[in-house]
Formats: sequence, structure tokens, C-alpha cells
Amino acid sequence: MILSGAEIVTRRLVGHLRQVTQQQQPCGVDLTLRQVSKWTSAATIDFDNTMRQAAKTSILPFDNTSNTITLQPGAYLVDFNETVQVPRNCMASVFPRSSLWRSGVGIAAGVVDAGYEGAMGALMEVKNPNGLVLYKNAKLAQIVFEEMGEMVEGYNGIYQSSMSSVGQDGKEA
Repeated sequence: MILSGAEIVTRRLVGHLRQVTQQQQPCGVDLTLRQVSKWTSAATIDFDNTMRQAAKTSILPFDNTSNTITLQPGAYLVDFNETVQVPRNCMASVFPRSSLWRSGVGIAAGVVDAGYEGAMGALMEVKNPNGLVLYKNAKLAQIVFEEMGEMVEGYNGIYQSSMSSVGQDGKEA
């Protein structure tokens, strides 16, 4: 069963909302832009995380006067203002807002596991050959929660309680 936006807000599954009335949607809650980063190194990914090394990132600045950032075509890491607390009987998915894909921009994120608590981020791909201008706090994505048939042990990985989407070993450079 998919939880309504009202249920998500009532249960406080998403924290640090900028403005509830603007972010609560029928089927989820809108996620807003905190920062944009670019990758500055390669990453290493293996099967059991013994050799795992996150790619390093560098935060791109917003224009101080307009509070905007202009992005050329390419891939970026976006961090959202909001955090989540996913119950052990739920999972969540992140979807792009239609205004993004209509502008030639995609958002991709992994499954948000049951039991995960912490920061939210996503891969943003600007495909529009003319680029994209984003305002700080722009609504970029929507998080949707689904209830599972049973309670599970829950997520206990290295990203638990992260303060940013790069996790604990991909600190911003």
C-alpha cells in the first residue's frame, strides 16, 4: 500500500520540510534542493564493500545575488534539504518531478531501505543541451513510501545517519 502525502507528514517520515503545504502531495512529499556537487575522483565498488571507496565530491556554489546555479549538460549529485526516517515495515522510492523531465533533466536514486534514517540525495542528469538554471530550495523530486507486508530488521549500512548523500567516506573536498 502506498502511503498518502498526508500520512507521510503526519507520521513525520520526512523531516526538515521547507513548507508542508507546498511539499505535501497526494502520493508523496516533494524534496527540495540543498546543494549540488560534482565528482572529483573515481569510485571503487565491489561485492562485499571490503574494497569500497566512494568518489570524492566538490560542492558547486550558488550565485550569492540570485540564489541560482546554472548547470551545463552532465551528471551531478544533488542533496536534498529533507531527511527521512523509514519505518521497518516500509520502503521508499524517489521520482523526478514532471517539471524536471519536461525540461530535459532526470533524477535517479536507489531504493530507500526499511529502517534507513538520514540525508537524502540523488543523481541528476542534465540532458538539455542548453543546460538548466536551478534556484536554491527548488522542488526537484518526490519521495513515495510503500508499506511492506511485514516488519524487517532494517538498514544498518554505512550511510545510516549520514548528513549528506556522499555518506561517511565520500566527504566533500
